[in-house]
Amino acid sequence: MRFVRASRAFAVLAIICLVIASVSSAHAAMIFHRGNSAEPDSLDPHMTTSGYAGNIIFEMFVGLTTVDSKVNVIPGAAESWTISPDGKTYTFHIRKGMQWSDGHPVTADDFTYAFQRTMDPKTASRAAPLLYMIAGAREVNSGKAPVESLGVRAIDAATFEVKLLNPTPYFLELIVHRCFPVPRWTVEKFGKEWTKPENIVVNGAFKIVEWTPQSRIRLVRNPKFFAADTVKLDEVIYYPTEDQNSALKRYRADELDVIVSFPPSQFEWLKENLPNDLTITPNYGLLYYTFNTRKAPFDDPRVRNALAMTLDREMFAEKIMRSGEPPAYSLIPTVVRKGYVPAASPWQGVPMAERTAKAKALLAEAGFGPDKPLKFTFRYNTDDVQRRVALAASQVWKAMGVEAQLQNSDLNVLNADLRNGDYEVARYQWFAEYADPTSFLYLLDSTSVGDNYSKYNNPEYDAVMQRVYQEVDAAKRLALMRDAEAIALRDSPITPINFYVGKRLAKPYVKGLDANPRGINISRWVSIEK
Repeated sequence: MRFVRASRAFAVLAIICLVIASVSSAHAAMIFHRGNSAEPDSLDPHMTTSGYAGNIIFEMFVGLTTVDSKVNVIPGAAESWTISPDGKTYTFHIRKGMQWSDGHPVTADDFTYAFQRTMDPKTASRAAPLLYMIAGAREVNSGKAPVESLGVRAIDAATFEVKLLNPTPYFLELIVHRCFPVPRWTVEKFGKEWTKPENIVVNGAFKIVEWTPQSRIRLVRNPKFFAADTVKLDEVIYYPTEDQNSALKRYRADELDVIVSFPPSQFEWLKENLPNDLTITPNYGLLYYTFNTRKAPFDDPRVRNALAMTLDREMFAEKIMRSGEPPAYSLIPTVVRKGYVPAASPWQGVPMAERTAKAKALLAEAGFGPDKPLKFTFRYNTDDVQRRVALAASQVWKAMGVEAQLQNSDLNVLNADLRNGDYEVARYQWFAEYADPTSFLYLLDSTSVGDNYSKYNNPEYDAVMQRVYQEVDAAKRLALMRDAEAIALRDSPITPINFYVGKRLAKPYVKGLDANPRGINISRWVSIEK
């Protein structure tokens, strides 16, 4: 009898344990471990244009518009909008009941503040020139007009208006990234410290709770997010993975669920052994070399062209990149062109022997030769692939009697030095924020102070770009953009090396990481289904 009772008791206990285990399993935290290309330079949405910071900003803030998992533009903080017949006035209707993470309502005033703060010269936002199509933006950003004169206003708490100088077909796509709302009361209280985990207030799907530099950034689901009931992840943890070899090791050890790059030498192995994890997608990225045109001798287009024309882009792509990156002779990636026919590089298709002979002649004209060799420092970020490309480039230049000393540094350090003009020649990259050639031609506009790392200042180029911005006829606009690119390729303040492809490894149990040319995958759409 005692045995029967004991058996029953054991059975009941087993059932209870199973129920507890089932409940515990059902409520296990869903955590997404993401590799990111570098440590963010800032998490203030108005202070950075870097993609690796933008990935995290996208998690915490939502602008007037946002994107779905396939990067289609969809309503964000604005549930709808109207565009005037002339294409120059946008009226946005803010979602009813939308809140900040601290319970404050999200209103049209938050967007007035965001746009004005971005354009205020005191903010020194690198993104400001991207928004010069807004009425009064250029004058405000240059300090010639008060921020209140910017062409934005809150008509009432739920209605926000933007006036543009010219019709801008990509405006809704641009503001997916730019002028995110920020909490004025928090910014004014904490100043530059407002993005610290203990201070930050957000309106997006996740909120940062931990930032351990060079280690990880941990975000948790924001219960105040307007669509919190559709967010499946409990936490998202970002890890800086600038070292591709280390990133791959961590991925294969199941420490990371996704990484955004890997060593090219492993590409064939990955295709054979991890085909379900591997995704290669053409994207909106350009790798380029930039010359500091404010420093002699790189203020001389003959020197710039001599160095640019002798780079063997096909060899770089086939022997070093090795993941399908197309060699670039245009500033505009193929997937961004949309009917645009790029200008021809002056030396594209010319045999390398002829290019080399021409390059030596240009250097001689500029005063360089065996008795006076050209010497400079070439900067690149700490990355094995870029090191190998830089080494290959330096060997090409060495054959012409040019001495290039290679110097590597952390990506954020390189970014800051390029922005401040503290370099001679360097490699960098740009990923478009909207699918239009101007997103790359913008890099050489003299007013693009935040991203014009070459410090190129050519009134001829600027004049053509102003006509581009004002032209409403599509065919004429395409022709003008081609004229601008032809000037840029002639002068070579920057020289394209290759177009990027999105290279990603993701565990098959990660759902919602749809491949797309913009390389944006907001965790709001992701789930872990093991």
